[in-house]
Amino acid sequence: MKYSQDLKQIIYAHPVFLHRLKFLREINLSAYLSAGVIRNMVWSVLHDQHYLIEQTEIDVIFYDTNAIEDEQQRLTQLLSQKFPENTWDVVNQAFVHTWYTTDDGHSVAQYSSLAEALATWPETATAIAVRLLENDDLEIIAPFGLNDLFELKLRWNDCLVSHEVFLERVQSKRFFERWNRLEIID
Repeated sequence: MKYSQDLKQIIYAHPVFLHRLKFLREINLSAYLSAGVIRNMVWSVLHDQHYLIEQTEIDVIFYDTNAIEDEQQRLTQLLSQKFPENTWDVVNQAFVHTWYTTDDGHSVAQYSSLAEALATWPETATAIAVRLLENDDLEIIAPFGLNDLFELKLRWNDCLVSHEVFLERVQSKRFFERWNRLEIID
């Protein structure tokens, strides 16, 4: 996958990010850091900005149809205790269909995998997850690849959200204020 080595180099160059991945591996071998924490770090690096992981929300995802309901709470509690400077959003993607609805109120079908869940996220550059393997290599799941992330492209994924919701997200997250070299691709 194009850019996968670049992503790995960026992650390995940020010990605070790697520290979170190592702890996550200790408490749940199948969980991944995902979404904005990855996107924001890469875009900050590409804009020659110092990236601070502290005081950010970090998304953690996993896929386990056999997991007890408390697993999300357990992981959130452990991560919050270890890294109280972050807000943690832990979601078992196997059960998103039980609570998530589309913009027009329709239920979503149960996802068959983590990759399928990621493939529904609003922006292609956000639909990325990484985890640290036992051999300290990184596993990357990126159903749309990493091109948009590294080429600073904001591309709408129309799978679940409307274009209007996508544009509202772009504005509310202040993408262009933070990273002025981004480009919206419609």
